[in-house]
Amino acid sequence: MDSVADHPRRYAVLAILLTATALYFGSGLTTIPALTWLAPLPVFLLAPRVSGRLAALTAFAGWSLGLANLWRYLLKDLELPPPTLSFLLLLAGVFTATVLLFRALAVRRRFVLAALAGPACWAACDFLIATVSPHGTFTSLAYTQAEVRPVVQLASLTGPWGITFLLMLPAAVLAIIFAPGVKRRAVLQISIGFAMVALGTIGYGAWRLNDSTSTKPPIRIAVVSANTDDDSNWTTPGGPSILRNYTRAINEAARQGAQVVLLPEKIIDIQAAALPGLSTSFQKLATSNKITLVVGLTVFGDQGNDYNRALVFSPAGGAPTAYDKHHLIPALEPYASGDHLGLLAGPAGERWGVLICKDLDFPALSRQYGKGDVDLLLVPALDFDNDGWLHSRMALLRGIENGIPMARDGSKGLLTLTDQHGRVVSERPAASNQSATLIGTLTPGIASTPYTRLGDWFAYLCVILTVGCCWSARPRRRRSSGHRPNAL
Repeated sequence: MDSVADHPRRYAVLAILLTATALYFGSGLTTIPALTWLAPLPVFLLAPRVSGRLAALTAFAGWSLGLANLWRYLLKDLELPPPTLSFLLLLAGVFTATVLLFRALAVRRRFVLAALAGPACWAACDFLIATVSPHGTFTSLAYTQAEVRPVVQLASLTGPWGITFLLMLPAAVLAIIFAPGVKRRAVLQISIGFAMVALGTIGYGAWRLNDSTSTKPPIRIAVVSANTDDDSNWTTPGGPSILRNYTRAINEAARQGAQVVLLPEKIIDIQAAALPGLSTSFQKLATSNKITLVVGLTVFGDQGNDYNRALVFSPAGGAPTAYDKHHLIPALEPYASGDHLGLLAGPAGERWGVLICKDLDFPALSRQYGKGDVDLLLVPALDFDNDGWLHSRMALLRGIENGIPMARDGSKGLLTLTDQHGRVVSERPAASNQSATLIGTLTPGIASTPYTRLGDWFAYLCVILTVGCCWSARPRRRRSSGHRPNAL
């Protein structure tokens, strides 16, 4: 890249196009995982060779254009107002800050720090955004690697933040190896360090994937999505019609040997006063079929106490276990947030847990179930057709982080059964224009993880490293010669 100094703008345009293309196809609602690793590379290679202003412009433009893959989803599928797209500009700004920190250290010849600073800054910002955003980790690049099993196992040690760190690391390392003025010793140090990280990640992933120790009996689970309208109220003809559709599907699933039947979230809207009657109908289905039945409802109470609720009915009868969704979609779900976990006992004494859809965008909530040694998670959900793959893989990552198998009913998306290590045991599409039932077997049992015990230790480490790198990259004052001008 010796000619960059002669034609900096030409190379900047090329870097923008390459980064935007790789990010466009390497992130979003579906991904090509290899392209995610390549997306930051053109900008990182360019940054030490051009001015800070041009490096910033290149990074911001390339990342902004790449994130155009989410425009239609946000504006059309979710029907969010256009100002929502400003959040994508924030992400582009984070990438720009990451590149500028890398560049500042590289031009000061702090090459080892530069190779670490870019990945650490990106992971730290990913963590901070997820902490304050009502959408949690939705925009994290960690999910792009959900199909790369050895890599994604890193989440059981570091949470998603280790994966986002890793995604920026090759670009930073290669950019330093080919940076102007880099010494052979620095290249050797950085190369050895990178090789150790790569081998350690693959080795750890392989070890986790072979660590299957559950001795508990397998459970046959049916995940059911009937072709029904959204938001049908129990007091209208649509409500009883939905119940009839699901009754047929539940009976058929039980006939095929299902021990647990999982339905989506919000299948019927119902007033709290009428809920006992509907609950009786579901309890009869659970008792007569000898199944554990999980049902998602919208419950309207008095004085605005409305809930997105899951009820779990035991084959033995008794009061159903109730769980209210904690994390609600802004503007689309004007309900009260839940304040307790949904815990119940399995038939062999296992500890089962319940979450609902967007709850799985937030690692901290799922981690509470890991701390409680939950053996199986049952998740009613409702997707938006196009985002079924992404949301199912976000859920998959929560299972890896805490070593918990999971059944997820992503109506209008994907019906999935995943094991303790995020391997998809069974999966089936459930489009909005069709009914679908997935029946498969999961083995309950938690595979305890360091992330469950230690939490976001790696994210805090990245925050500290980023602050330290910013301090090292600050402009330094030149020392005076020690001679003072004569006083007049």
